[in-house]
Amino acid sequence: MKLLDNLGRVLLLVALAYLGFYVYGLIMGVFSPGEMIGFTVGAVACVIAGVVHGIRIRRAMKGPDRARITHQLQKYRETRGW
Repeated sequence: MKLLDNLGRVLLLVALAYLGFYVYGLIMGVFSPGEMIGFTVGAVACVIAGVVHGIRIRRAMKGPDRARITHQLQKYRETRGW
């Protein structure tokens, strides 16, 4: 289960990095009109995945697993130094 949690965090960071590079390329005018379609589809997929992830986290925090999730988050924050 820990592997899936870590994989989810990595995929979320990859999606955020992709969106950052997408916005940077969009502002700088790096993409040709033909490339814009593919990159935009990828960016929309990343945004949808992020929204779905947020909804799942919000529902999990309202459910019976709230104490377990909160305990894991506190442990994660302590290892990061918060």
